[in-house]
Amino acid sequence: MCIMQSMNKHTPSTMRFNITLPSDIGQKVKNKPNRSALIAESLREKFAREEKEQLAAILGRAYADAAREDKQISQEWDTTTEDGL
Repeated sequence: MCIMQSMNKHTPSTMRFNITLPSDIGQKVKNKPNRSALIAESLREKFAREEKEQLAAILGRAYADAAREDKQISQEWDTTTEDGL
């Protein structure tokens, strides 16, 4: 049993996938020396880009909410200052 575990090249921190790629991508990846690392790096970049886009959308909504609130507060104070206070 110990011999089989030591022969297994996949550690608990890796997973094995059988994937299908379009021919044009497959041809480019086919001769790369470490395909797994290339695919992992590409996916990390994609996930990071998606996360940045999600955070930018959240931040954009927060800025819009803050701008509306600032405008409302400003309008309330304009009314107060017109009353001579």
